Amino acid sequence: MTGKRQFGIKLKITIAFSLIFILLSFSFNLYCYRQIRTLMISDNNAFLLARAQTLLDKTEISPVIIPLPDNNTSIRVLYHFGGKPITVFQSPGVISNINTPSKTGVSDTLGMRVAYVISNNEDNPAELMLVRSGYHLNGNLHYLLLLLFACSLISVLLAGLIAYILSFYLLQPVQRIINAAKVINTNKLRDVIPVRKTNDELQELTVTINTMLVRIDLSLQQQQNFFASASHELKTPLAIMRAEIEVQLLKPDLDTSLSNLMQSQLSEINRLQQVVQEFLLISQLKSNGIALYKQPVDLSSLTLKLFHRVQPLLQQKGLTKNIDFDKKAETFIICGDEDKLNILLMNLIENAIKYAAPHTEVTCTVQGSELKGHIAISVQNAMLQQSIPTENLQNAFHREALDANGAGMGLWLVDQITRLHGGSFSIQSSNFLFVATISLPIA
Repeated sequence: MTGKRQFGIKLKITIAFSLIFILLSFSFNLYCYRQIRTLMISDNNAFLLARAQTLLDKTEISPVIIPLPDNNTSIRVLYHFGGKPITVFQSPGVISNINTPSKTGVSDTLGMRVAYVISNNEDNPAELMLVRSGYHLNGNLHYLLLLLFACSLISVLLAGLIAYILSFYLLQPVQRIINAAKVINTNKLRDVIPVRKTNDELQELTVTINTMLVRIDLSLQQQQNFFASASHELKTPLAIMRAEIEVQLLKPDLDTSLSNLMQSQLSEINRLQQVVQEFLLISQLKSNGIALYKQPVDLSSLTLKLFHRVQPLLQQKGLTKNIDFDKKAETFIICGDEDKLNILLMNLIENAIKYAAPHTEVTCTVQGSELKGHIAISVQNAMLQQSIPTENLQNAFHREALDANGAGMGLWLVDQITRLHGGSFSIQSSNFLFVATISLPIA
């Protein structure tokens, strides 16, 4: 299984959509705020100038007539004589700290809004400065900014949530493709992914994957057919060679050296026949066409026979064997396919011999399993290493080293045959020991 996904497509779509929405929303709202702010200030300026002009129109310098200002409003009435300003009237309060502007219009000073107008009447050269607090205008502008920001934030959250929900539904076809692809293996390449006619990229993706699976299936079928045919063709000449050598060995006047040579050749032919049988079994397993011919099989007798067959291999490496049968076991008979069990046990024994340290002991134990109604067979050999990784040893074609002998199918076959018989297979490696254990149900 692949590593855990940290950021799925739905989350990526949501984040991307939210970031784009944030950028557009805040840019648009900022532009709107600036435009509205300009309009509000202009409107307030016009109002203050109009109000100041109205008061100025009611003001007289000689005789002095001063109109009453509005609530929260201060005024200063003045005129210029000899280039100097002369104040006629000034409201009490903060207006005393504000200088008279140099030109007409509206300005902001000390948090106050100041409107300054001059009369065009030469007979009444009055000037009026209207001062009003800018708190109300600034408060409205701050409220508008906060409102736009809050609306943008809420819009982004809602848009992100909606985008996540929509992406969930929009990606359902992709999830269906993923779920369908998970159950596809070399035995189910023909179980193509259902195609939905949506006339979009997902339909094209599904069709492309199905086409690819068909091509892979055809290629695998050709390989398996060749594998099975080649293995089947080898059985007949090997059987003939074995029969001819066995006939020659029955002759009483056969030379001793020639007899030994033929015995060695017969042993190799037996080995080749087992390899061919394994190849046929692998082909059947790959094509899911294997069948078991079950009958009562005595594991004790089969184990002794196989160890007798590999005695020359033990002698070549200076190994000794130790076969231990559990005296408390009720029976060593199971119901299974003897040919397949022969391959299973032979692979376990040969694997132990192949990787055993020279001049050590190969131990085989046949005893009752921890599982009720099962019998366990353990094959143990000493190693030169403290331990070896065992995670991938049951995988097909796996070898710990590139220069290792064999195709890496032995333990995979053991696992497959054990599963076919309803048993279990385990491997352990520690303390310079390698232990392979199978557990099979008792008949």
